[in-house]
Amino acid sequence: MNGNCFEGSAHILSDNEVKKIREYQNKNGIDTLTEMHSELTDILGAENYIPDQHTNYWINSTSFKDSRLNFVLTDENDKLIWRSKEIRDIEETPYIDEVSNEDLNAPELLAYKGPGNVELDAYPYQTKSNILLYYQELRGTLVSYEVESEMEPKPSDFALTTRSLETPYYEIELVDKVFHKEKHLERLYNHEEYRAKNLTIELFTLEDV
Repeated sequence: MNGNCFEGSAHILSDNEVKKIREYQNKNGIDTLTEMHSELTDILGAENYIPDQHTNYWINSTSFKDSRLNFVLTDENDKLIWRSKEIRDIEETPYIDEVSNEDLNAPELLAYKGPGNVELDAYPYQTKSNILLYYQELRGTLVSYEVESEMEPKPSDFALTTRSLETPYYEIELVDKVFHKEKHLERLYNHEEYRAKNLTIELFTLEDV
């Protein structure tokens, strides 16, 4: 899976933790949280928060669902077989009836420790009134998949699902799951080749809703 990649996480903050972050920001004349990304772990404690390793909500690494998204099929010798932007949504394929509700409804995440049902969002409410959102935009390949097939797979044999990461001000469309026919493929991270583009860190509270 190649294109613009997403590597991010969310962390639920207490009102006191929000106060600590704001006080540090104001004391040091820092305009944005992105400028103090290396200090956030110190403020919150490394035992509680390292954005790309552990949080108390979710961590996710996937691709943006945008015009740059494309899929590349290679053989066991890494020889290119085809490249395609025509991977359909699973709902548009004949395999949809063979896919379980769990595969369709529950988001695929690297880690999840949030309250209640598994979610992918950065929208404050009720038990999570303050959320710290962190994500890097990368260009290249972050996620790959392995397919075993006697016949050479075609682009039409593959499908995907998408999921929106919702914030109070915008939504990010992400690739959630990838299927070969009706089989849900496991995400692998052993063919990573990318360069960093942008880092975004934002803090959303109930005041933003």
